[in-house]
Amino acid sequence: MRFMTKTLELDVIIERILKNIKSDSASQNLINLTPYTDIFTISSKLDEVVDMLELVARLGTMPFLANFDIYPLIHYAEIKRTYTIQDLLYIRLFLVMERDILAYLKQKQSLKIESPTLSPLFSQLSNHRYLLDYMSSKIDEDGVILDDATPKLLSIRKDLSRFDKQLQDKLQKMVIDYQSYLNDANIVMRNDRFCIGVKEAFKHKIKGVIHDMSASKQTIYIEPEQTRSITAHIESLKVDEQREIDVIIASISEQIQEAHESLKYNIDILVNLDLIHAKAIYALDIDGHKPNINKDGFIQLIKAKHPLLNPKEAVPIDLTLDKNLKTLLITGPNTGGKTVALKTLGLLTLMTQIGVLAPLNEASNIAIFDQVFADIGDEQSISQSLSTFSSHLTKIINMISEMKDNTLVLLDEIGSGTDPNEGVALAISILEAFKAFDARMMVTTHYSELKSYAFEQPHMTTASVAFDKKTLKPLYYLQMGTTGSSHAFLIAKRLGLKDEIVNHALKLYEGRQTDLAKMMEKLNDEMVDIQKEKETLNKELILVKNEKKHYETVKNDLLQKQDQMIEKVKHTEETKWLKLRDEASNLIELLKEKSTLTKPEIAELKYRLNQNIANDKSLYFEEELNIGDEVFITSYQQYGKIVDIKDDLYRVKFGQFDLKFKAKDIKKEKDDKPKKKKTVVKSKQSEPFKPQKQGKMEVDLRGFRFEEVKAALDDAIDGAMISGLTTLRIIHGFGTGAVRKAVHQYIQSSPYIKDHRFGGEGEGLNGVTIVTLK
Repeated sequence: MRFMTKTLELDVIIERILKNIKSDSASQNLINLTPYTDIFTISSKLDEVVDMLELVARLGTMPFLANFDIYPLIHYAEIKRTYTIQDLLYIRLFLVMERDILAYLKQKQSLKIESPTLSPLFSQLSNHRYLLDYMSSKIDEDGVILDDATPKLLSIRKDLSRFDKQLQDKLQKMVIDYQSYLNDANIVMRNDRFCIGVKEAFKHKIKGVIHDMSASKQTIYIEPEQTRSITAHIESLKVDEQREIDVIIASISEQIQEAHESLKYNIDILVNLDLIHAKAIYALDIDGHKPNINKDGFIQLIKAKHPLLNPKEAVPIDLTLDKNLKTLLITGPNTGGKTVALKTLGLLTLMTQIGVLAPLNEASNIAIFDQVFADIGDEQSISQSLSTFSSHLTKIINMISEMKDNTLVLLDEIGSGTDPNEGVALAISILEAFKAFDARMMVTTHYSELKSYAFEQPHMTTASVAFDKKTLKPLYYLQMGTTGSSHAFLIAKRLGLKDEIVNHALKLYEGRQTDLAKMMEKLNDEMVDIQKEKETLNKELILVKNEKKHYETVKNDLLQKQDQMIEKVKHTEETKWLKLRDEASNLIELLKEKSTLTKPEIAELKYRLNQNIANDKSLYFEEELNIGDEVFITSYQQYGKIVDIKDDLYRVKFGQFDLKFKAKDIKKEKDDKPKKKKTVVKSKQSEPFKPQKQGKMEVDLRGFRFEEVKAALDDAIDGAMISGLTTLRIIHGFGTGAVRKAVHQYIQSSPYIKDHRFGGEGEGLNGVTIVTLK
């Protein structure tokens, strides 16, 4: 099993991922990683990166610390070794990182982010918060043992502080008392003892121990006898302090020893997560996606880019190989992108097989191979010679000797570097040798004879790198099913070769060109035109499908709302009808009990019936009421005229009365003869103008295309401003970031937006932008 990773520059990809890794162990695991061949393992590795990518996109990067893999320190716990202060500081840092990562994962749970492939790893992490709290109660971040780590240490340090003050006071007093004997009024340290600088002539005036003298021998540094007993007490206390510190360190060490197995297991998990996390960050940088993977040799690259090229300048390629078309022959001019296409397929395959997301459309299909062979030279910078030919041939010989089924073979400029006729014959023979295996091949060439050979082979297909004959420049993308010329004459003309030389060469070439070659070139030009027309039609088809989908969605929404409204009205009206039926039944029963009715009783019954109707405005249509309108007062069963309108009250004059009513208590009286409509200008208390647009507080742009964002935001902001809203929540999701980019470009250019920010916790985080309107 061989994978030519260096030829395809997988080592460069690994170097870039390494920049995102925090632990040496994870770095070493990546460096030692060889491509997987088990499809389930590869799928699992890719899914882990996809899940981590969602976490990073929504929560930011995980809080890993540099060099957190403290395996040697955990090994000390296994052998019961007592730690140093420096060791404890490293362990404390790891525990702080562990605490922060568990807090990060708690935030993931609160946002209900699933992460199905990573959740089993997260659930196995042990919580050592108790150990961190214990260490924090004994030692600070700088490695200093805290005074209150134990009651005994606190007592010792209080005594040390008291004796130290006594010592300083005593020395200061002696400096004052013996001022005339001293050369220097400062207290100095000599041999770890506090001394005073005495003039040489008066050294016998002060009892004590001489520890040093100045270079001039004029100053003698003496530790006074009066302070030696205090110093002795201090030294004794310091010995006691160190003993107690040793006890504290031993206690912390014992706690770590008890937890060493779970600590080591946590490091194993975090090292694994560190590698996955680094892959996810790299996937963000290159816009990586998980393709569909298979063991059937089915390759379908869609919008694939070489990850080492500038993503803004790289031209995406599309290509397909399967069990029927096993070999792809690519032709075209130099510097046109043939070698890049070759490397793109090989590198993306290797990236997928080490569990790294690749820069391609997620609908792409990548085949998993047991071997990947590549012979890729740099013909643009190295003149082809016998030694180069020999080198390439040696590689191909090794490939053939190790060849087996399910192998990807990539050959750049097969048969080049020797006599063209011999090179063609050798290239065809090599391709025939590889044809015996169920492998997938991608080959580049300039030889016209190989193009003819490819057309005759049912298992081979062709592609050419696009070339603009008008501008005489390569376009770098692949055109499947076509064969391309080297365009040597056009390129020579562009570079400045005289027209007469180019024309003469063209005549010589046409004289040697076979009828088959001429026919192939003509067919190729026609196929290019057909391909362009096909691409145009595909774009229009996608546009039509999107429009159809949009209108289907709108239609379904309207039908759903219509059904809901009908059901609501039906339920409401049924409820009212049942209520009125019950009222009528009660009145019928009451009437049955009476043989005759007086006029007051008849009036009362009418009032009760009318009152039920009057209290339910939905039983009749609301009408606009104006001053001067004739109305029926339902509660009084009288007719009147509106003489004034103020707020929600209508002043109605009827008979000798002049009273105020609400709109629900009156209804407009309809005359048999049509009346001329009166125009009434209402006062400030009239009903305000109602805009046609109904503003919403949020707009959902998920599923929109980049170019659709502006129109959607124009409508949303218009509606919000007409409705008097001051904020708007724009949902753009995470995805590839294209919609979010379009939203922020719109915000920068809009004169109606005052401020903006990403959503906070519970608001959608970076998948939402909140804007404040002016």
